[in-house]
Amino acid sequence: MRKKRYFQNHYKYDKSHDTYLIKVSLDDYDDVYDDWDPSPFKKRDIEDEFNDFVVNSSEDIPLNFDIEIVLYLPESKKDPKKEVALISAYKNHYNYAIQRLVKKKSNLNKKNLSYLFLSILFLSIGYFFIKDTQNVFLNVLHEGIFIGGWMFLWEFFTNIFITTREIQTEYMLYKRLYQSEVNFIYHK
Repeated sequence: MRKKRYFQNHYKYDKSHDTYLIKVSLDDYDDVYDDWDPSPFKKRDIEDEFNDFVVNSSEDIPLNFDIEIVLYLPESKKDPKKEVALISAYKNHYNYAIQRLVKKKSNLNKKNLSYLFLSILFLSIGYFFIKDTQNVFLNVLHEGIFIGGWMFLWEFFTNIFITTREIQTEYMLYKRLYQSEVNFIYHK
């Protein structure tokens, strides 16, 4: 409870919706879109600066809290059609990021299986098939096989305990951004 009060004091918090607010001031709807992307509004990519700001702000707020994106625009720019298009582009952007992470995790799982298999193979060959001999070449090969086996095992454990956790954290961050509500507030 104390931790929640800390974040409520240091971040904009909406008690009625129980969410933290990420507020962004814009001059126009186009400020959210990438200038180099010629696609129609619904499919346009999000500007890197906007994405960085939203992601960095979201990282500051613990993942167990909901967030809401509030976009401030001049009253003269109000356009309901552009609001819908912007929300669609926002959702598409973060949905695509989520799909990329799912694919990345799937590829990592495939690599982990190959690392584990190669580790078991190399260590088994090292322990059971190559015996200590006086031949320098066979001794170097024996040590190389052991080193390779331990390196593959190291990669396997690194991916299982570190890389997978990083991907899962990033996935949860993007999922929260995707599920967050986007609201518009207009000022004079």
